[in-house]
Amino acid sequence: MVSDLKKVKSRYAHQGHKLKNAKLQVTDLGLIRGYGIFDFLKVENGIPLFIEDHMIRFQNSAISMGLNMSYTVEELKFLVMKLIAKNEFKKGGMKIILTGGYSDNGYLPAKESNMVILLTDLKPPAKRNYSKGIKLMLHEHFRHTAVVKTTNYIEPIRLAGELKKAKAVDVLYYWDGKISESARSNFFIVKKDNTIVTPINHVLKGITRNRIMSLASEHYEVIEKDITFLDLKNATEAFLSSTTKGALPVVQIDDIKIGNGKPGKASLLINELLKKQGKKYKSNFMK
Repeated sequence: MVSDLKKVKSRYAHQGHKLKNAKLQVTDLGLIRGYGIFDFLKVENGIPLFIEDHMIRFQNSAISMGLNMSYTVEELKFLVMKLIAKNEFKKGGMKIILTGGYSDNGYLPAKESNMVILLTDLKPPAKRNYSKGIKLMLHEHFRHTAVVKTTNYIEPIRLAGELKKAKAVDVLYYWDGKISESARSNFFIVKKDNTIVTPINHVLKGITRNRIMSLASEHYEVIEKDITFLDLKNATEAFLSSTTKGALPVVQIDDIKIGNGKPGKASLLINELLKKQGKKYKSNFMK
């Protein structure tokens, strides 16, 4: 653990308080080339949930993208805790961004990347989305760097108008007849034999996805494999997963009704398991 904050260079902001003091030059590659990575985690009772998992993924993303990050996982954790304490931040979201920095030629990453840490309010999905379920819109697309959590969200943002027309909450990507993921979430189905399946290709292996696969394995058989359109039609349940959503029931995909068109028991159980695990993590964190 770092004992002196001066050893760690970073830029940070708290939304609505210090955000106006955070600055990046317009030559930053994150702006002019969209070259950057990020990670997002929840803060509850001043505790950054599952921070170790998020920081390891953040570090791996930086390595994959050739970004220079001179911080260890422990140093990043120290920065996060310092920022939370400084702002007396008890509950909300935290976004950590690393960009390509100020490039000499405006194209290749600089020797020193720029890091920004944002503390934000966190608005969870509406309760009715869990009780009624949501609709997704199929879209043919796959992310070339799916294993990395990049700042590039051009595709889902440009589809906002189509989503509204379709009365869908989010997109569900597919490629070559195989389902992959949603724009900001992983995807699961429950088969008639009570097997839970999540796609294995062209996906970001999310922190909550990993937690669900581990927790659900005590109650279901959980496997990673391709999901086809026929699998969607035959599924008894479907749900999305993410840090902010937990397990969010999906009851319709385009004109495909999932199961009986209502949220199922698997997502309900998984959300309870996630909550219990979160409480246990917070309890152990304070020891």
